[in-house]
Amino acid sequence: TNKHGDPLTDRQKEVYQYVKSRIKDGMAPTLREIGYACYPHCKEVTGFQAASNCLKSLIKKGYLQRLEKISRGLFLTDLKP
Repeated sequence: TNKHGDPLTDRQKEVYQYVKSRIKDGMAPTLREIGYACYPHCKEVTGFQAASNCLKSLIKKGYLQRLEKISRGLFLTDLKP
């Protein structure tokens, strides 16, 4: 199991920065938007799955929180990568 504050991979940092910038602009991104922005080389389903896996890791490591069943329910925590 991961401890809160574990180091992020380069991809996790990229996704975190994207989510952070969207939240600062006023609205958290959807999983689909993260997939398009951070996995542009992937087909839609693959990018969606990759984004989902990355978000799960960011949540597990304590960098993000998510409200279940809410499309734009991502929130930053106090941890900084």
